[in-house]
Amino acid sequence: MTLIRDRFIPREEISNLLWNMDSEISTHSLSMWLKSKTDNEFIVVPREFVRMTVSFFEVQATEHGDRLSHLGEMLRDLSVIKRYL
Repeated sequence: MTLIRDRFIPREEISNLLWNMDSEISTHSLSMWLKSKTDNEFIVVPREFVRMTVSFFEVQATEHGDRLSHLGEMLRDLSVIKRYL
C-alpha cells in the first residue's frame, strides 16, 4: 500500500494562480492546476463519487469477503478513506 504524503506548493504558485484567472476559478480549473503542480499525483473528484465508491467496495467486501485475499487490509483502507469524508 502506498502512503499518501503531503505535497507543498510554493506560495508564489498560488499567487500566480489567483492573478492569472478570471474573476472566478472553476473547480475544474483548480483541480487541473493542482494535478499539474503535484506531478499528476493528486486529483480532485466530487466527494459523492468517493462515497459511492467506498460504499460499493464495502458491499463487495460483505458479499464476497470469503473470496477476497486481503479483506482486512481493504476494510482498514476504507475506514481511513471514510475518515476524510
